[in-house]
Amino acid sequence: MRLSSQLGKAAVGVVALSLLAGCAGESDAGGAPERTPERPTSWIDLPVKADARNVVHTDADDRPHAVRITVRSLVRGTEEDMRGDRVDEGLKGTVPHYLTFEVTNTSPRTIPDAFMVDSDLLLIGTDWEHGQEVHVSGGRPGGVDLPCANLPPETLAPGASYETCVTYALPEGVGVLSVMHYAGGYLDETGAVAVWPVDGGLETVSAGLAEPGDVIPVRHDADADGILELPATLVSVRRGSTADLKGPDLPLTAEERHGVPYYVSVTYTNTGTSDLYNDQSGRIRLLTQHGRQIPEKSHSFVDSEVPGCPSDWMFATVPTGESVTQCSIHVVTGQAEKPFAVGFDQAERAGLVVWRADVL
Repeated sequence: MRLSSQLGKAAVGVVALSLLAGCAGESDAGGAPERTPERPTSWIDLPVKADARNVVHTDADDRPHAVRITVRSLVRGTEEDMRGDRVDEGLKGTVPHYLTFEVTNTSPRTIPDAFMVDSDLLLIGTDWEHGQEVHVSGGRPGGVDLPCANLPPETLAPGASYETCVTYALPEGVGVLSVMHYAGGYLDETGAVAVWPVDGGLETVSAGLAEPGDVIPVRHDADADGILELPATLVSVRRGSTADLKGPDLPLTAEERHGVPYYVSVTYTNTGTSDLYNDQSGRIRLLTQHGRQIPEKSHSFVDSEVPGCPSDWMFATVPTGESVTQCSIHVVTGQAEKPFAVGFDQAERAGLVVWRADVL
């Protein structure tokens, strides 16, 4: 068995060419027939909302294509699937999740490199992080085939479809919140989003949230003092108005111009031995109920007055033992997206410190 991590759109084509024909469909119009692998009894079907979404796929030349994606199933494998001498070290100890879906070209032109459609899909874990997409060749220990080893077609004609499967690796003990598609790829945080929720995922993440007002130490790189654990508390999350973003000097995308700003206020206390520079808000993420992480834009607005979110804290430092309350601006795009929590992305430690968001 061989599993290797995806390095990006350009790498997908190189990796995919090495995969073996598998169980989820034919490799192309004249490929090998389907064959169903023996399924281990330890695999678990996850209750993903299996239906179709009309989305936009952006190809490597930034050309948009109308696509319909129909999720068929999501199966959690076992850690045993990821064992063996030929498994990348970074993937050992993770759990594979096998997502099967159908892609239909609903645009009037042929889609090149059709295998790249899956690079717009993400599996969001209950730790709020993206699952790592991996590509599989070979079989499971004991000679049983793994799913997701098939090749999508090189091109997809108008009206044509193919069914495929993608493997995502999540840490042991982490569940699935949702399957998500970004119209401009996952690096485009403001593009259109389609979501397939997994039943029970939101309840799982909700159970582990701190409450607004709870004081929690967060790890922050304070330069001269190194990594500090700053006592932090979420003060408030306030909804702004689209009119707040009408200033012509605000650096926003077209989608953000029609989005909704939310103002997140967090208080920090300086536990170091020297003055603390005010740049903690760069690690704040506004988290939606579907698992999107929306970073702050406050530093982009430094020369602009945004009602309801003062930024004068940017021009001062915090003496030892004193506190500062910082307000960060997060622009949410997409009518279905609502803030659910606030996270702090810690320095040199995986995972977020997360508070529940009670929006005012």
